[in-house]
Amino acid sequence: MKKFGLVALAGRPNAGKSTFLNRVVGEKIAIVSDRPQTTRNRILGITMQGETQIGFLDLPGIHKPAHKLNSRMMGMVHQGVEEADVVIHFADATQPIGKGDRFVAELLKEKNIPVILALNKIDLINKNRMIGILDAWFQAFQPQELVPISCLEGTNIDRLMELLSRMLPEQPWRFGEDELTDQSIRFIAQELIREKIVRYTDEEVPHATAVTITQFNEGNEEEPWFIEATIWVEKKTQRMILLGANGSMISKIRTGAKRNLKQFLGRAGELELLVKVREHWREDKAFLESL
Repeated sequence: MKKFGLVALAGRPNAGKSTFLNRVVGEKIAIVSDRPQTTRNRILGITMQGETQIGFLDLPGIHKPAHKLNSRMMGMVHQGVEEADVVIHFADATQPIGKGDRFVAELLKEKNIPVILALNKIDLINKNRMIGILDAWFQAFQPQELVPISCLEGTNIDRLMELLSRMLPEQPWRFGEDELTDQSIRFIAQELIREKIVRYTDEEVPHATAVTITQFNEGNEEEPWFIEATIWVEKKTQRMILLGANGSMISKIRTGAKRNLKQFLGRAGELELLVKVREHWREDKAFLESL
């Protein structure tokens, strides 16, 4: 019997949600960074587990909003959790249980949805401490299930997938067997560019940047692809940082993004990047909607 369900990936920033999504889908559809609040959108990844089709909803990290942008991100979290049949609460096993994790747990408890606590990064934990850590997290949150995992190494991911398959309802598949995501190629290209900005810059710059695709030609086997993208910042000083001395930083971002785009699209192409200032764009409702 065919089964289908939506599984929301929720948790604090940097808990491993996007790394997990990319691993189970088998393609890089969500950008990954060690910086908080990298994921800004709800990203759907689709995979199969036997006769069960699972739609994973990668949600922004749960945090207290500081801008309208953050408020929209938290709106996506609430919507994604409410759509889901099961929620995986991702937590970092290397960190002590804190207010942020309790905030996540309380938010999920309000939704009255089955919750699996996935304790990530166990590859970094001394095995002698493992039982005590697992017991502490279970006692603190009393989840329906607790699964220690390593998204980086793949430890216990199969166990987690089997558990989800048992929990999801019997119903027809919603997507084709070969579908991996509902995101467009343009969106993924945009995110791959933003990933390089997050990786190569620091302080306020990663959070104050947005990327829009202004030209997109996917090309074909005979014609290379061409993408022109605009990177938006809030201050002239941020633009100077992104450009770098003699264009060194923007060249580095372009080279890194172009390499990933070539891998994603399966062939070479050209990438043009522009950097423009739009003051306070994170508070600009019309601009946020256009993103």
